[in-house]
Amino acid sequence: MTTEVEWRRRWKPDLDAFPWQPIRVDGNTYLLKYMFTTDSYKVLLTDLTNFWHEELEDQSLQKRIKKLNPGIEAPVTRILDQIKSVLDKTQDDPNTSIKLSFKREADSDERKVMLVLHSELAGMPFLWNFQCKPADKSMGTEHLILPLMAMVGELTRRQQELVKIIQAKDKQIDDYKSQGAKCSRKHIETPNFVETAFEMNMMTSKGFVEQMKDIELKTFDIKSQDLYRQIMSKRAWVNKSPTKATSEDESLLDDMSSADDNRRTSTGQSWGNSRLPPSLQQSKSPTKSPKKTPSPSKSSNNSTPEASPVKDTELLRRQALERKLELEESKKKEKSKKKKKIGF
Repeated sequence: MTTEVEWRRRWKPDLDAFPWQPIRVDGNTYLLKYMFTTDSYKVLLTDLTNFWHEELEDQSLQKRIKKLNPGIEAPVTRILDQIKSVLDKTQDDPNTSIKLSFKREADSDERKVMLVLHSELAGMPFLWNFQCKPADKSMGTEHLILPLMAMVGELTRRQQELVKIIQAKDKQIDDYKSQGAKCSRKHIETPNFVETAFEMNMMTSKGFVEQMKDIELKTFDIKSQDLYRQIMSKRAWVNKSPTKATSEDESLLDDMSSADDNRRTSTGQSWGNSRLPPSLQQSKSPTKSPKKTPSPSKSSNNSTPEASPVKDTELLRRQALERKLELEESKKKEKSKKKKKIGF
């Protein structure tokens, strides 16, 4: 079974794992999220009522580059880096000069959105247009509603954990005081934490009022974006399909088997001499069959069942799995030894 750490090393995040960030356009606040690769990008934009989406790659991307910037010759990766850097600036300044225009098609009530970026590339003016079409409603649920619900639940859980820690600290301080300990400075002394009193103070505090102003900008600040990433990666791990998990396990065994095979080739060691558990040793020995007199012409060329490629691969998989289990067992023993040393 693949562990979460191993899965994260192989996981390739999609657009849903990238956080939202607020942008200001013509005095209105929008949320934008994007994902760039070496030869493509995906963009999702919302005004919290409508969602627009664009995905561009390969030939379509190159055509737009030539159309919008005919005087600039640069690799596609360099162009994409430039576009991404302009969008990244909105992280620090939501009021970055970005223009937004809506276009309604004649045969449809749906509005397309054109997001226009102006910047400079190597001292030359650089222009880029995101031509976003209305997104499917499910994208709003998957990218915004469900993640926000998960963030609220996770923040509530973390708050309860903090309350437990604070209450435990209060008990520790009370124990010190019962033994005669005193605070050296009175102004840093604090009363015992009471959760209900804390909640009432938060409800009437000025910070609560300020938080309600420009809520779109404050909801996805830097820390909230980090929490969004954590939520989406954890959801991907929890919701991964069993079939995909099995294929990942098999690919992991394949990697381990190929590495081990290369090591044996370099040292000249035969896998037939490796130590195997009794169950595998029994399965390795072939069942006896009635003796047949081989023909002289074919006796030297016939391969045994044990030397067939299929069984070689299967045995290598088993050996890789056995080594993995032995490695995990040795790690557990090392941890137990460390705990004993710490105890002494």
